[in-house]
Amino acid sequence: MKAFFAAAVALALAGCAGYKPIPDGYTGPVATVADSGFAEDGTKGQLFVLAEIDGNKIPDSFGASREASYGQGFRLNARFLERQVPARPMKVLLRGSHSTGAPIRAMSSQAAGTFFSVEGVVDFAPKANGKYVVKGELKKDGSSIWIEDAETNQVVTEKVTKN
Repeated sequence: MKAFFAAAVALALAGCAGYKPIPDGYTGPVATVADSGFAEDGTKGQLFVLAEIDGNKIPDSFGASREASYGQGFRLNARFLERQVPARPMKVLLRGSHSTGAPIRAMSSQAAGTFFSVEGVVDFAPKANGKYVVKGELKKDGSSIWIEDAETNQVVTEKVTKN
């Protein structure tokens, strides 16, 4: 019975390891993509993240902020991740949304009509050694998200828009 339990725990933990954008042993060219956002106040902020690569979920700033805010009451401790990705064409899921330090704050913002989100899959072809940032805007009359070249501020993907 103990062996079965140990195997079940090991299998569950292995499932949490997640997808690595840069696999072990990869020697090809890479680029860097950073999530972004800002605080609206101490309890609510806007986050714009790279959430998936070619259908594979990756760690993002929503999870990092949730972990950093755990046990802090209503306080949002936003954390913005940066990761390396292979410098090759890929499909990426971009997600932009308000984020809060406590679920009840999110529910009250949704009820008040001040909690917005947008997401969509776009083609992304990062260049070797390129630096990119996920950007967006969350507004009542329409929200958008895209990826920009961090050095030139040029938009390098399609903009995903939600009205």
